[in-house]
Amino acid sequence: APGRREPADPDGVLTFVAQVLLPVGILVAIHIFWVGSVAPGGEFQGATIFAAMWILATMAGLANTPPVMRRSLRLLLIAGPAVFFAIGLAGFAIAGAFLAYPADYAKLLILIIEIPLTLSIATTLALLVAGPPEQEPQR
Repeated sequence: APGRREPADPDGVLTFVAQVLLPVGILVAIHIFWVGSVAPGGEFQGATIFAAMWILATMAGLANTPPVMRRSLRLLLIAGPAVFFAIGLAGFAIAGAFLAYPADYAKLLILIIEIPLTLSIATTLALLVAGPPEQEPQR
């Protein structure tokens, strides 16, 4: 698992704050993401709040940092860019330009791009804060 973590006191202030703040933070992140789908910004800001909630849950001992070698974690990291490039390249076939698509499908395709990108960004930011995996001592 990334980085070393000291156990949090289950009855401590950090755990209490995390239990109260996590649902609120997740709702705020979803709201910012949704507003950002029709206005500039939102995707990165929502992802940052998601990452902060994940970090808070980890620090409070409510969740463990997943092992870096986990396949699902690696898929989550590449899903956002992969969907972005796939839909972008499909624009060449549909309208002759990267990310060009019919106006009728714009909102749907923007959401299909932004949801996995937001999750990939949140995962990346949280793992950057978690730090590198612990290494076994050299003998």
